[in-house]
Amino acid sequence: MASQRFSIFVATALLVGVGCSSADSESRDVGSNGVQQDPLAGGTVGQAVQNSCETSSVRGLSVQIIAEGNCLKPGAYTVVPKAGKVTFGSNVFANMQKPGRDQLVAALNANPSKAMGINSMLRTVAQQYLLYSWYQAGRCGIGLAATPGNSNHETGLAFDTSQYDAWKSILKARGFRWLGSSDPVHFDYVGSGAKDYKGLDVQAFQRLWNRNNPGDKIDEDGLWGPNTSARMKKSPADGFAKGATCAAAADESEMAALDERDTGGAVTGGHGILFDDGQLHDDHGHEVLAGWLSAPNDVQPAKSATACDACIESICAVDAACCDDLAWNATCAAHAESRCKETCF
Repeated sequence: MASQRFSIFVATALLVGVGCSSADSESRDVGSNGVQQDPLAGGTVGQAVQNSCETSSVRGLSVQIIAEGNCLKPGAYTVVPKAGKVTFGSNVFANMQKPGRDQLVAALNANPSKAMGINSMLRTVAQQYLLYSWYQAGRCGIGLAATPGNSNHETGLAFDTSQYDAWKSILKARGFRWLGSSDPVHFDYVGSGAKDYKGLDVQAFQRLWNRNNPGDKIDEDGLWGPNTSARMKKSPADGFAKGATCAAAADESEMAALDERDTGGAVTGGHGILFDDGQLHDDHGHEVLAGWLSAPNDVQPAKSATACDACIESICAVDAACCDDLAWNATCAAHAESRCKETCF
């Protein structure tokens, strides 16, 4: 099975470049002035506050914050794969703490006929800074927003779905808490394995700032205050020159942040699933790269197959979901890319 997973890894790697970026939708569930605006290429977060009503305006910085958070706490922001009839908003960061992710996926797989549209999931401190600033200014239709560092969406435990009535009892049985009538779309994972990662995204931002501004360092304490707020305002909305560098960054965060959604059957995100017919499909069962498995010589590693197989198998120790051949996707391929490239190529 390891060689089969390696084949999927190679094919998936070929597909990653096919995708195209999507417009923001996370802001739709938290309020908008109804005018879609493009991200501010080259601008600061402070400029994004003034000139945008879209959380996509800080997408580049948010990707780096998620990656750095995974460097600090591996598994804090694991990728949530598509399962059952789940759909994600086009700019939703589909990341959760691993125990919550596993329970959500289990619930979706156990109820394949029920649809779930996720409007919001992981939200970074950069996005929360926008929302809080717009709330304070009475802009962009934001009626209420927590101060940065204090939203449950920043912890990797929360998500919002409009189909809450259909899922309340199912999710409660799997360790999720429904927030109730005050915020009926909102669920938090409070079951086994849930951890308090409040402030993790703040600390991740502080580390990124210090890495890129060695002459203007701030405390890396995970606490939101005037010093951190001032640096957030000055930070590049599309990301720092130096991002996260640890293996966990590539394994979990970059793939999630760049995961484009299915558009009419096209392969848009690089996810590949091996079905019983021996072909590679995207997440919705559409066949792609037909016949690749029938030509194994095209995907055989140049180095020792035995050593490569052992390395690919080791990915299961990092992410157990990758042990299931049907779950091997771009995230698992990213694990293989970072850990097995030297062994296999």
